[in-house]
Amino acid sequence: MKSFFLLFLLSILSFSSFGGGIKGVIKTSKGEPLPYAAVVVKGTNLGTMANAEGRYELVLDKGKYEIIFQYLGFKALVKTIEIGTDSQNLDVVLEEQALNLNEVKIGSNSEDPAYTIMRRAIASARFHALQVQSYNARAYIKSTGVITNIPFLAEKALKKEGIEEGRPILNESVNEITFQQPNNYRQRVVSTRNSLDNSAPSPNAFVLASFYDPTVGDAVSPLSPKAFGYYKFEYEGSFREGDLEVNKIKVIPRSYGEGVFKGQIYIIENTWAIHSLNLQTTVQSFDVDLKQVSSLVQDVWMPTNVQIRFGGSMMGFSGEFKYVVSLNYKNLKINPSFKAPPTIVDEKFEKPDNDLSKKDLRSKKLSDLAAQQKEVSTKQMRKLMKEYEKQEKRERKAQKEDINVVRNDSIVVDSMAHRRTDTYWNELRTIPLTEIETKSYKHSDSIRIVKEIKIKADSTKAKRDSSKVDFLSLMTGRSFRLSKKWTLDYQGPLHPQNATYNTVDGYVLESNFNFKRQLNRDNSIYIKPLARYAFGREVVSGTVATGWTGRRRGISLSGGRYVSQFNANNPINANANTTATLFFENNFMKIYEKDFGRLSFYYSRLADVFSLNGFVEYGQRYELENLENARSWIRWNQFAFSPNAPFNQEYANRSTASALYYRFEPHRALTLDLSLTWRPGQQYRIYNGRKRYLNNRNPSVVLHYVKGIPDIGNSISDFDFLELTLRQDIKTGVRSELHYSVSAGAFLNNRNPYFMDYKHFAGNQTFVQFGDAFSTFRGLPYYTYSTSQRFFEAHIVNESRRLLLTRIPLIRLAGLKENLMVHYLATPTISQYMEVGYGLDGLIPSFPFFRVEAVAVFENYKYYRTIFRVGTTLKFGR
Repeated sequence: MKSFFLLFLLSILSFSSFGGGIKGVIKTSKGEPLPYAAVVVKGTNLGTMANAEGRYELVLDKGKYEIIFQYLGFKALVKTIEIGTDSQNLDVVLEEQALNLNEVKIGSNSEDPAYTIMRRAIASARFHALQVQSYNARAYIKSTGVITNIPFLAEKALKKEGIEEGRPILNESVNEITFQQPNNYRQRVVSTRNSLDNSAPSPNAFVLASFYDPTVGDAVSPLSPKAFGYYKFEYEGSFREGDLEVNKIKVIPRSYGEGVFKGQIYIIENTWAIHSLNLQTTVQSFDVDLKQVSSLVQDVWMPTNVQIRFGGSMMGFSGEFKYVVSLNYKNLKINPSFKAPPTIVDEKFEKPDNDLSKKDLRSKKLSDLAAQQKEVSTKQMRKLMKEYEKQEKRERKAQKEDINVVRNDSIVVDSMAHRRTDTYWNELRTIPLTEIETKSYKHSDSIRIVKEIKIKADSTKAKRDSSKVDFLSLMTGRSFRLSKKWTLDYQGPLHPQNATYNTVDGYVLESNFNFKRQLNRDNSIYIKPLARYAFGREVVSGTVATGWTGRRRGISLSGGRYVSQFNANNPINANANTTATLFFENNFMKIYEKDFGRLSFYYSRLADVFSLNGFVEYGQRYELENLENARSWIRWNQFAFSPNAPFNQEYANRSTASALYYRFEPHRALTLDLSLTWRPGQQYRIYNGRKRYLNNRNPSVVLHYVKGIPDIGNSISDFDFLELTLRQDIKTGVRSELHYSVSAGAFLNNRNPYFMDYKHFAGNQTFVQFGDAFSTFRGLPYYTYSTSQRFFEAHIVNESRRLLLTRIPLIRLAGLKENLMVHYLATPTISQYMEVGYGLDGLIPSFPFFRVEAVAVFENYKYYRTIFRVGTTLKFGR
């Protein structure tokens, strides 16, 4: 529970960072402390941050220094001090920053001057993002949190771990980071400590976020090339800081909610770099406040002070949590092409002296163009940066670099990171602890000591209990570590997924084992026996599977006797069918039995483009019928069980006996099933040498071929089926996506397919919606329109955060998302089946994955009925 809760906190928002003195307190003119104010030593890589009480400490060698004190909304204060052998006390008072509204020299009466500032800042964003070639940095990170509400059921368990309502949770870490363009980050965790125990997760694996990038934490940056589509801007004035003029711009989202910011961003005149920012957004109903202050490091404005606060509730937990990050840079190298940036003019009001030709853009380097072209327009600047990145990409490709790597991270934890003493921390820590934070550590230390004593006293008992099997675990299941390499996962007959009911078997109990041996980090082998008992038929059956799984490939061999749904994709799971059968007299699941052997394989992301999977199966298949005494718990009188043989319109139309339900004789079948997926443009991150594939929004093409092979082993199945599918997820805006899937297929040969060989569709006849939300029909009967001839199928789902109801700010801020959908099917037995629906995600507070839908059904171009469904946006395996 403790690990889940901490992971939950850390998954809301993550950042990356680094970090030590004269002493003092930073206050306002009214005597109020300024929490987390920045303290920077001018011309060096030294700096720190005040704590929540405004106290700061900074160790300096002998010498004379200029110390800069900064805080958002206040005038920066520069103090000259001389350090001798003794530490000095230096309290400072910062005055509120007065804004000057009379220094605006550009703009027009019809447009707020913020727009001309932002146009140039947006055009310069990629320049600033690429300006730094490399750097080393040290970051001190402190996260604090106070839980204001814990659900009753979790309160007792969390209290044992030292987590209580109102008690602060504290985490500190010191990281050393090395950055190299274009995307390489190396982190070493020097030290980490928290107020729970050293085994708890700590916030060291951060994502370095830059507001010069188009998105920050899935939200659109105010400096994104698409920013004007999401934001309006207002000029609020400017102030002088030394020789600099800094513009304060109000960021106003066109529709506030997840994925956009609001607040203020401060832009430096002429360089158009970020001076500081104070922005807010929401993440899954959490309010997030983000402050960032930059300092001049070797003529580049770099973030040195970052504060993040988020507060809200989810699934009964609520609280307020903060990250404070202090960064100190060294060995910063500037890209030679970016030393002399051209002057950027706003083409809306003036034009540069010369236009950049396409030939110059493609043939000259950025440094040469900057020397040649003293002025460029915002449009030219964007072209200039785009062409530079193209050239740089070609050079990397020529040097055999992998250009599909979006980011390359490695994190190494120092062997002493969890063992640092208090003395070490007092020397290393750049932000002093507050009194309440010190008490938090003392409280956690006492809890840890008590736990360690108890564990040592009961060590013999603990070892004995680790292998104990009681009646509950025997019935429901548990996991065992048999050795360093071998594990056993056991699911008992009373596990929720293993106790079911259907009209063919009656009550069914299953029990399965998974013996797994881990060969190395990427490879394992397994043996999976499964036993099944059907009480109604009094039949024991089961299967055994064994195989090898690798990082991106695997092979398995399985066989035995088991029951299967006619649609092998299992359109309704056994638990849902149990509820429908026992409570509503609807036996939707149609099954048959088979003795089989199967050889399967998969190879995913071959050359990062192709995926191949398939199997060959040989088996004898048997028809099953309902039990004579099958009955539900509730007798509605108006319902009755349908036969286990499925109704199919195509079969009924051609049956000489005018049979309504599909019947078949026992037979043997040899089947080959192959699927090839092609998806180009796959990108990935590398983390500690391992690829982590990113969501690929390029179209994917799937070629699926199934062959019924006759005359081998008395197989009488004879057919060839070919299907082609095109699918894609297209991002259409903030938290908005368009999903489409189009499939067409036909039986090239249908001499003798059986019903389990037909093309079936992902239908649904229950109130609860199962399966993939984007490619599953909401009301299509499971087997009525299955075909052994040809079909065309299409699904389009548009998810939007701002459509109808979500145009109302309160509803949008609650995290709701609206969906419009169309699902279409055409087969020889129905020329048009169509569903048009509307859905709402996140209707229940704190449960954003809950979905409700209303769907109108049309058959053969005529309105048929309206259905309602509830479901989830989570994707479960089927």
